[in-house]
Amino acid sequence: MNPTLTRRGALGGLAAGLTLLASGRARALGNDDRVGIALLQYGSGYDQRPGAVEQLLWETTKRTSIDVREKPVFLTPDSPDLFKFPLIVWLGDAAFPALDEAAVAQLGRYVRAGGCLFVDDASPPGVDGFDQSLRREIDRMLPGRALVRMSNDHTLYRSFFLLERPFGRTARQSWLEGVELDDRTGVIYGRNDLFGAFGRDAGGSWRNAVEPGGDEQREMAFRMGINLLMYATCLSYKRDQVHVTEILRRRKWRVDDTGVVR
Repeated sequence: MNPTLTRRGALGGLAAGLTLLASGRARALGNDDRVGIALLQYGSGYDQRPGAVEQLLWETTKRTSIDVREKPVFLTPDSPDLFKFPLIVWLGDAAFPALDEAAVAQLGRYVRAGGCLFVDDASPPGVDGFDQSLRREIDRMLPGRALVRMSNDHTLYRSFFLLERPFGRTARQSWLEGVELDDRTGVIYGRNDLFGAFGRDAGGSWRNAVEPGGDEQREMAFRMGINLLMYATCLSYKRDQVHVTEILRRRKWRVDDTGVVR
């Protein structure tokens, strides 16, 4: 595994946002010209929302101009392929063992290089094992960068739909938390089981009930999911409608003499 990421490789990750602005179509990182979502294969719960990514990306295609790849990819935390995706989703529902050093380093490198890690707590209300484990690993991945409560004025809530708060299958928490890196949020953490609101079974019925708001809450969850994908793909340009060259400047890639992103 090559742990380095050159400036050219890092800037390739901006293609999705730039293409959306320039031509109305967004492109994924890597060779595929469609935006995809990778699911982090670690701990309990990462595979417990079948069909969720597919349904979210189908809705994204229907409502936006983003060209998507509807099948998710499962990646381990130390995979070099993390850098092919603007958005990595970590689903969990229980406490999990500590990541090894290679995984910690790779996830930290991915986030610092401009990737967006969305963590979705799907554990039952009152069960905090996943939450405790996640906070421990964030401290290891990004030392000195704590999860903080995100403002309801955050760009995420206006990246496509205008929202006032986060939504999901449950209404466990009325705010998101995030880790700020320069002028973007590299890690976003929600505890409302967002992806639990999306999946359908083979017969086309919803797999999980959405509580307490039912269909209206599910619709808002889809809007939240689309906003998340748009934010991860297009950075923070919606806040002030900056020019494409300004987006390039604000990305602020930091690469040392050996080619490692800092």
